[in-house]
Amino acid sequence: MKWVNDGCPGGIFEGYSHRIAARALADERYITITGKGPSWTAKSTQSGVELLKSIDDSDTDNHTHQSEADKFIQKLTAADGVLEVEGGYSHSAANDALIRAVMKSALRPKGYKLEITSVGSWQRPKYEARWARHFPDDVDERPVPIAVSVGKYHPVAKVFRDGTRGVSKEHVARAAKLLHALATESTARGYEVTLPSSHKRTNSRGTTTLDGDIAITIGTTTVPLEMRELPPNGGSARPYISKYNSRNQSWTLVNNTDFVSTGQLQLELTQRYSTNGRRERFRDGKRQQLDSALPSILREIEIQHLENEWKREQARLKEEETQRRWEAAMKRARIRIQDHHKAEQLKMQADAWSEASMLRKYVDALETRLGSEPDIELVNRGLEADMGPRLH
Repeated sequence: MKWVNDGCPGGIFEGYSHRIAARALADERYITITGKGPSWTAKSTQSGVELLKSIDDSDTDNHTHQSEADKFIQKLTAADGVLEVEGGYSHSAANDALIRAVMKSALRPKGYKLEITSVGSWQRPKYEARWARHFPDDVDERPVPIAVSVGKYHPVAKVFRDGTRGVSKEHVARAAKLLHALATESTARGYEVTLPSSHKRTNSRGTTTLDGDIAITIGTTTVPLEMRELPPNGGSARPYISKYNSRNQSWTLVNNTDFVSTGQLQLELTQRYSTNGRRERFRDGKRQQLDSALPSILREIEIQHLENEWKREQARLKEEETQRRWEAAMKRARIRIQDHHKAEQLKMQADAWSEASMLRKYVDALETRLGSEPDIELVNRGLEADMGPRLH
């Protein structure tokens, strides 16, 4: 488009591939083409000029967003990885755009992504931006060889080939070969490959087994996958067939309830797992066949393993921190109990000392009083009634 808008200057392209691309633009009425051979030329239409302007504006916006992302990363780094930001519904679109721009920035630290979360309350909302672990950066795709012919299938692939119900007969061989390649490469990497039915899981309904045709285990992470053949139109609709209605004595079009083979295979992760937007279904398509998606499948399983290990480690650290806090609280409580006990003992001793002092004063006063009375009978008679007030 830019070349056409500049007047089709010579010396830019070789051959005729650019003319083929120009013909596609002409079909969309973005340019007009006149002449043939040496007289061939093209001009932009008004729609083409507007399209080119929108592309330039988009490039400018992307550059602007990227520059803002770089500046934000620098601010976040200066704030030791935690920065208070505006949040909530009114800022969600802007924050999402910022997160996407940061993911594309060259300044983003490998293995981390930007995360904006609420750390306040409903009465006092507060949002913070911080770095969160991003494990897809740590896992690269590695090739998965697919044999042209298989002499001896992996046990899991053999079970699928002999008893599959999700793939039509004419495509079972290819599906089994893909499962064999996936199982063989997983074993070569040191992973465990089993049937999903050999793994039990517990939920609210009780204990069941995993669903699927193959289960790959890395450490404590087990991911089951199911191989099946897609129906026509990706499953969105079934083709109609004619069926004779004997009651009305007429032919009508009804949905075809019989499975129609398409040869399009799909491997799906059957266990619910938050992949954060990553693919959970890998299938044959116009741009990619399932054969070339096997490296992506193993990469996804490896990412899930790293995420699970990290979550388990974070849970362990959190549990240890909770235990440390509990022990510190118990220590403080014991100190408070000891201090309270000492205070009670001190109070009891102070009360005893005070009572003893009063008794000594009383005895001293009594002795003084008795010494000043010459008549002992008068003392004995009036002591009970008179001594108390006079002692005070």
